[in-house]
Amino acid sequence: MMVNKCRGLVFCFCALVHMLAALSAGAVSLQEEIDLGKKVDEQILKETPQISDEKALREISEIGQKLVKYVWRPEIKYHFRILRTDELNAFAVPGGFIYFSERLWNVLRHDERVGVLAHEIVHVDRRHTIDAILKAQRRQIILAVLLTALNANETWTNIADLAHQLYTLKYSRGDERQADEIGVELCHKAGFNPAGLLLALRKIRRFQTEQGGEPPKIFSSHPPTPERERYLTELLQKMGIPVPPEEVKEVARPYQIGEVSSISGSMVSFVTDHQLSGGSVVWLMTKGWDFYYESLTAVPVARAVVLESQGKQCKAVYYAMRPLGGADIRKGVGVYAPPMPNPEKGVGRIVSSTFLPGDPGKLELAASLPSFQRLLARQVVWDDRYEKLVYANAGYVVLTPHSTGGTYLGVTRPEYSYAPISQNSVLVKLVDPEQARWYGPVASIGRSGQTLELVTPRPIEELARARSAGKIFDIAVPPWDSKASYEDRTIGRAVLRSLDGKIVLQMKEYKPGWTIRDISVGFDIYEAKSESGSATDKQKAAAGK
Repeated sequence: MMVNKCRGLVFCFCALVHMLAALSAGAVSLQEEIDLGKKVDEQILKETPQISDEKALREISEIGQKLVKYVWRPEIKYHFRILRTDELNAFAVPGGFIYFSERLWNVLRHDERVGVLAHEIVHVDRRHTIDAILKAQRRQIILAVLLTALNANETWTNIADLAHQLYTLKYSRGDERQADEIGVELCHKAGFNPAGLLLALRKIRRFQTEQGGEPPKIFSSHPPTPERERYLTELLQKMGIPVPPEEVKEVARPYQIGEVSSISGSMVSFVTDHQLSGGSVVWLMTKGWDFYYESLTAVPVARAVVLESQGKQCKAVYYAMRPLGGADIRKGVGVYAPPMPNPEKGVGRIVSSTFLPGDPGKLELAASLPSFQRLLARQVVWDDRYEKLVYANAGYVVLTPHSTGGTYLGVTRPEYSYAPISQNSVLVKLVDPEQARWYGPVASIGRSGQTLELVTPRPIEELARARSAGKIFDIAVPPWDSKASYEDRTIGRAVLRSLDGKIVLQMKEYKPGWTIRDISVGFDIYEAKSESGSATDKQKAAAGK
């Protein structure tokens, strides 16, 4: 058996040497390119699944299939995805896989989507993605070889690593310009507006300006946006295609009740005729781009909670809305009080007494609830397009054995950090299909030792058996996003290390992009599904057969 294994290793090594030589010469066959794309696509969808909007998925596929009728390599079958992520990004993978982020898809209009799709198709069609891999670091080359040569024997880590490298793949400036120019031609041949990419670039430039000149990932390695706008404008003019003028409208926003008169740390003062009291919520808004980067209007940059109101004078603490950019809170920023949604009912609330940062608030439950009851904390936040206020799952709460005294473990959802769960959150019961495997929340974190403390309703005898059996545990983000599956939420794996005094787990692996620093108190710990043991465990089991 050892002889056979050695022979297999020699064969794989020889194959690896030959394929490295072939790769160095650029001799990647079409089938190898397609096989590589399929493997990376599988990994990408494991980590970041597609959106569930069938209409949008149908639209991207219909546009893409019309464009690929005019490609250079028609033998490639193309697949078009919209990934559930809030980043502003689009990218391509060898073998015909094209991806849009959900946010970019929603921000762009039809013609702009077409232009960006055509740009990414050209990267695949003209082998830019393969060429970029060949020019990359040796480790990336070896990963590409492993994935194409070893078929089903590649490790989960290697596929994930390559998927991330392709996600941020850098092309040459020549390749980028070719993708722009041929993309315009593709749009024209397919009967779409050839100016779509130029229109998209104008939005990208506005986004860059808003972010202080930082380009989104989609164009992080491209030529400067103004340069691209210039040569695309010249190309359209040569083709006799009208170049639409850049017109920006300013749209006034109602419900302004005052302006910031002074600022000190996280405190602001303002004067208003509006009736406010301690705990009232107002919004600080400043001039900026709307969701589509088309019109200038007042956009929310912070949530402010009134601490005291004396006549017309108000003092409030504010919480910045970081996803909207680096707009400074300063004197003259508008104070707005848009209509609030109708109050929601639940099984209780978390009520703050001071409304200051760090005030955990106290539980006010309508009825007695058992220990380890899991709750979602709903808060008033802005909708996805920052057009109106809505209730959303802004946090997660687990009642501890002393919850009658106001004790709980809770974590605020990162994108709603401006609406912390401690401030008048409405609590609703959580329904989790994976409840039977749930062991409890993370109670504390030992970052230097990569350890997590678990508090759990499970008896110590059950935990002792789990440790003896080497049971694997999944670490998961709280289930505050109803669109996210259990697999989406899982970010790492651990094993039980100690039951002495505290129940301690030792982290063993992380999903790419996650580290111990990203785990928060309140994250969930589940018994891992039996069929989803770690890659390492599967390899050990296979080797022992």
